[in-house]
Amino acid sequence: MPKKVRTAKGQIIDFDLLKIKEQMEAAPAPSNVQARQDFIDQKMRRRVKRVKEQIAEAKKNPKKLKLKPVDVAPDLEVQSAEQGVKIDEVKPPKRKIRRNP
Repeated sequence: MPKKVRTAKGQIIDFDLLKIKEQMEAAPAPSNVQARQDFIDQKMRRRVKRVKEQIAEAKKNPKKLKLKPVDVAPDLEVQSAEQGVKIDEVKPPKRKIRRNP
């Protein structure tokens, strides 16, 4: 008989299911799963190492960076009122859609 309990919030907790999940988590991973996890970890280490090298290079030579200036239009307009500051969103212009008759 499964041991299920209803909490004060009305959620049902199945303790047998929780026990099974804990046992599955504690069991060692199969060899193919472990190999896949190792591959992913190696891939992430290379990516992190490459990014760290790029950051270090950028700090050494900031002029070598080929960054283009970005025109950032304000997305929000701030308007002051008697009650305080209000923020209104700027809506982009509507696009006209051409439809073939």
